[in-house]
Amino acid sequence: MRQVICQCFLRYLPAVLGGLILVAGSAFGDLSITAVGECLRAPEPAGLSGLTFVGGSSFYAVDDSGAMMFPMTIQIDADTGAITSNTNGPGIKLTGTDLEGIAYDPLKKTVLVSDETGATIQEFTLSGRFRGPVAVPPSLRKYRNNFSLESLSMRADGLELWTSNEEALSGDGPRSSTKSGTVVRLTRFRRASAQTPWTVSGQWAYRTEPVCGQAYQGLECSGVSDLCVLPDGTLLVLEREMSAQSRGLPGYQIQTPMLHTRIYQVKFDGATEVTGLSSLNDTRYTPVAKTLLFEKNTAFSNYEGICLGPLLRDGSRSLILISDGDDLACEALYALKLQGLGASF
Repeated sequence: MRQVICQCFLRYLPAVLGGLILVAGSAFGDLSITAVGECLRAPEPAGLSGLTFVGGSSFYAVDDSGAMMFPMTIQIDADTGAITSNTNGPGIKLTGTDLEGIAYDPLKKTVLVSDETGATIQEFTLSGRFRGPVAVPPSLRKYRNNFSLESLSMRADGLELWTSNEEALSGDGPRSSTKSGTVVRLTRFRRASAQTPWTVSGQWAYRTEPVCGQAYQGLECSGVSDLCVLPDGTLLVLEREMSAQSRGLPGYQIQTPMLHTRIYQVKFDGATEVTGLSSLNDTRYTPVAKTLLFEKNTAFSNYEGICLGPLLRDGSRSLILISDGDDLACEALYALKLQGLGASF
């Protein structure tokens, strides 16, 4: 029933919501994103909140409610970037509670997974065997319940790892609202080789957009749902907003929940390194700058994960979003094309 509702809604989505906004370029570089299209997944497994690319048509996703990892085969047309098919393999049991982010380690052929409960990052083999934790800085332990480590991304060389809390840590400021966004900490880890441990090598403040819609039964939010570090070190941030939209005639309007997806490119020049700051509230600092590359009202598609896909024939890179299908949200993937990385990547 849920999938039927989603299919019907998506059929009329362009007429109801209008088009999407694309920014063809960046004030910080040559990157641009082109929308290709949405593709529904099977109704089960639901709740897939993170996605990582292994190579070819092979991906792994994590479930935020069952501590499961699922191998996925996503076939992508090399000419258009469109998703032509997608299938899930059998689930692989991991330890944890609320798994939100996943990053494939190309040097060790393992995965790292972020858990929103407890603000942990853990390493597993592809068969699900626990390998050990990554030491997370104390600042990230001061999280608000259900707004912790939503994101995880590893650079292609396997030597750099990024995570972020979803909304402001306790002591760093308020949660997002219709008046103001929330401040989170983009946290970078580095290692010298596959044999050396991950260590924190920088932390920067990032401000999300305010909730642009109307408040919805106290559930409105605007936070960071995932990160994607590109091979050249550029960082993309996926922001997800939940709000409400009023529909109907004057005096007979109803509020319906609305999900909104934005992708930003981040610039660190001039931003304050905040690792040593115990609190960002009433503290002077300069957050990172950001520029909008993609924006879309996505209705019932709750996009929580983002990752690079394969190189396309025109030299662009596939960029894939995955929607968490919990509750009434759609189980979906969204294909994008990322231009501007250059042939070397």
